[in-house]
Amino acid sequence: MPKKKAQPKTKKAARKTAAAKPEPIVESLVLGVPPARAWEALTSPAVIGQIVLGHVEMDSRPGRPFLWRWDVWSQASPEKRSGRWAGTVVDAVPGSTLVLHGGSSTTTLTVKGEGEASLVTVVHVTFSTHAAEEYRYGWADFLLRLKTLLERPATGESIYLRTLVRAKPDEIIRAWLTAATMSKLLPGKAKIEPRAGGHFEWAWARPEGIMDSGIFIEIVKGHRVAFSWMGTPKPSEVRLSAEQTPYGAMVSLEHLGVSPHATHGPPGRGRQSYGRMWSHLLERMRCYFYCGKKIRTD
Repeated sequence: MPKKKAQPKTKKAARKTAAAKPEPIVESLVLGVPPARAWEALTSPAVIGQIVLGHVEMDSRPGRPFLWRWDVWSQASPEKRSGRWAGTVVDAVPGSTLVLHGGSSTTTLTVKGEGEASLVTVVHVTFSTHAAEEYRYGWADFLLRLKTLLERPATGESIYLRTLVRAKPDEIIRAWLTAATMSKLLPGKAKIEPRAGGHFEWAWARPEGIMDSGIFIEIVKGHRVAFSWMGTPKPSEVRLSAEQTPYGAMVSLEHLGVSPHATHGPPGRGRQSYGRMWSHLLERMRCYFYCGKKIRTD
């Protein structure tokens, strides 16, 4: 008996098939650390917590629950998003592969490499096709922060941070030089003279009564800004730059000459405290541009 000829799919049926099998999101980045160090970081609640700037619970054994919570983002977003990802560890090959499933998505993190180099790859499959670009942007930012965190020197008197912001480089620099915008980002009240040699003052709403100030050393329109920082025993220097990428602007911040210990200014203002301060400020900036230049200041 002759086989029945397969009928060509209609456009509607083809669309349904495509919707049922979304293309996975794949992001990779090379890290200048041994594979064992990269794997240790990807399975460490403390390290992941530094990257997402929030609370993380994770046991990398299959069947165990996990929770990632983006605290700064959830506090800053005007949409009051939950800012959390929870689910189950589906599979784990120690030193190599971690599979997480939560909500409508499954993420596979793999580590390969040898010597002092690792390739970390994220493969993310979600049935929420309208959110694909959000996931792509989010994982690209995650890998960039992971690389920055693991590659920075363990010693020294500097802070180095990088993040991806959905904005153009000139928007980033302009925001940093605009009192109204910086007042939202702090949050607090900012006074700014946007020129080389100009002064700025930031009065933070939280913690109340904290004020920081400095002088702009260099302003390169649409690219970078450098300023002195008066909150350290000797005036230190902060450099902020923005470069165009496929995901928006890669924003880099470097604070030079920061002591590991709090020796001047408000209590707890050592390198670790400043690292948290700058990380939170950059995260609020990321949220501000992502949400259409809106942010909660309460």
